[in-house]
Amino acid sequence: MFIRMIGVFEVRDEAGHDRTPRGAKARALLAMLACTPGHRRPRRWLEARLWSDRGQEQASGSLRQALTELRKALGPLAERLTSDRDCVALVQFGADLDDRLAARQALVQGREFMEGIDIVDPGFNLWLAEERQRVAAVLTEVEPAAQVQQSPVPFTLRLAQLPEGTEAAVARDLAAAIARLTAEYLLGETGRRGLPGERLPGGLDLQLEGAWSEDRAYLKVRLVDMANQKTIWSQRLVASRVEESRNGPSAVVFEATEAQLM
Repeated sequence: MFIRMIGVFEVRDEAGHDRTPRGAKARALLAMLACTPGHRRPRRWLEARLWSDRGQEQASGSLRQALTELRKALGPLAERLTSDRDCVALVQFGADLDDRLAARQALVQGREFMEGIDIVDPGFNLWLAEERQRVAAVLTEVEPAAQVQQSPVPFTLRLAQLPEGTEAAVARDLAAAIARLTAEYLLGETGRRGLPGERLPGGLDLQLEGAWSEDRAYLKVRLVDMANQKTIWSQRLVASRVEESRNGPSAVVFEATEAQLM
């Protein structure tokens, strides 16, 4: 059984036959159950929204008549509308609201939740206004990115060898700096570093070689595709230490160069 609530209300069975009840309140009753989490409502709750201007005994009688009308319209699907002394429930059905994309598109095209239904009852009109707002909010909200789970993409970044005599503290700081810059790249905008945008399934090998003196370091950096050992990016750099101010800290400045390594 399929229930359409965006636009003109209708009910169809699995063969596509129209099972829509004629009465507006019978239609409204189905919609109320379909939109309720668990699809179950107390009889008193339904009576207060569809027959709020009547006494309890008369409202209960009207609800029983509406249930009879619904079961007659549903025919062989009548067993999917269940009731007991306290509650009414709907089971084994689908609805257009389940397909958020299609339902959202219908709203964008100007259709309305429970379009054209005309029931003169303040309880129902209040429910209808609130439900239209809720449905519109649910269908137009953007799902938080945090809820979209993606499988982690493994990668390998390897610095094969450090120069002889490198202190452990320097190696630790170098490793931390590489890790920080790698994280900034992976979580930043794709390709903003000027590298090719395609993924490299074999991983990358970071190769760094060079020479240094007291005030300068001559470096050659290469990124190598580990699958075919092809260099995809390389650059020569000269790093020099400069004083920012007389009493201030020193800083290392990098400059690109075409000079050969020392």
